[in-house]
Amino acid sequence: MWENIKRFYICLGVLAIVQLPINPETETGSSASAEVKRNQFDLAETGLIEHTSEVKRGESLGSIMSEWGISQDKIHLASQKAASFVDLRKIQRGNPLYTYTDSIKGTTSFIVYQPSVERFLVFDLRDSILVHEGVFPVSKISRTASGTIESSLYQAVTDAELPGELAMKLSEIFAWQISFFHLQPGDDFSIVYEDHIVNGQSIETDIRGARMNHEGKEFFAFYFPSDSVSGFYDETGHALKRPFLRAPIEYTRISSRYSLSRFHPVQKRYKPHLGTDFAAPTGTPIVATADGSVTHASYTGGNGNYVRIRHNDVYSTGYLHMSRIANGIRPGVRVEQGQLIGYVGSTGIATGPHVCYRFWENGRQVDAMRVEMPPSEPLSESLLPQFTQIISELKPQLTPPSTTAAASAVVP
Repeated sequence: MWENIKRFYICLGVLAIVQLPINPETETGSSASAEVKRNQFDLAETGLIEHTSEVKRGESLGSIMSEWGISQDKIHLASQKAASFVDLRKIQRGNPLYTYTDSIKGTTSFIVYQPSVERFLVFDLRDSILVHEGVFPVSKISRTASGTIESSLYQAVTDAELPGELAMKLSEIFAWQISFFHLQPGDDFSIVYEDHIVNGQSIETDIRGARMNHEGKEFFAFYFPSDSVSGFYDETGHALKRPFLRAPIEYTRISSRYSLSRFHPVQKRYKPHLGTDFAAPTGTPIVATADGSVTHASYTGGNGNYVRIRHNDVYSTGYLHMSRIANGIRPGVRVEQGQLIGYVGSTGIATGPHVCYRFWENGRQVDAMRVEMPPSEPLSESLLPQFTQIISELKPQLTPPSTTAAASAVVP
């Protein structure tokens, strides 16, 4: 009888064990942990209060941490651990800051600093100091845009609420084919570009194809990516980039052209003007129009602050009247096309801020706006099929001009 009673209670115990509800906390990948909400920096939101601000003038991450009650020992440790990411003493004014405090204790748990739109640094200031860098995902969207020039390319682009950098990039792409100082009302453009988006904000644009209609003539540019060669090419596969830029500065006007007999506004007499004057505000960047070696960089009388560059045995260029010469530019230094060499000014004999651009061919000064440059090298035969495929994909989006985003500017 006692054996039967024992068996009865053992069976009840087994049933009780079998029927016990399973604790969700014990399951692998528990729903409880999965339900914890995390913010954009992957921090658990539970128990944290967010405080948003911007870096103010004169602030450092160290001073900010101190204001939030972090001890000097912890700040020193955070500085050491963050050394490979950022100097705590040198952060950008206006950049976003996020401080997270414990909702119960009131102590500071995390500080997040964003050095750029896509990057962020998380300082875990709890028991042990931890620092890690995060990167927001970037989405890429293909877009088209088109517009008509009525005053300037830049105004046409920005009036359409397109990134101003697209105007800069267009002028760089066609810098060897089109004089952007002579754009005419009615000239038009269309582009296919890739928009890089982070948290709903455009951070960068890459043009993949472009068309400019200037004075009734169409110019095309197609970007060709390759391990061996990459850049913009015309429909025939010739690189658009030439040995020389047309001008050493952007978005300006020609105030005086090359002439063998020009009335000098300061000296009040007729004399040769063997350069092209580009008027621009003082401080406008001046760049080297081609690769080469600096042969002169100093103040020289009427030329003012002056840089001369020897590009090869045939060509040299000169840049006059700079407000100042860029750091590191001195005789013997190698420079690349587009590299900063100085800033527009009016030093020497000058009536106003401009750069006088001089051009030598075989030791003789010639008109930089008229000199004929050798054509660029074409793509190799082996790459042409791939390039032809790119043209077939992009050209229909460029002609006729897309109306996805119309850009125009009215002449005042």
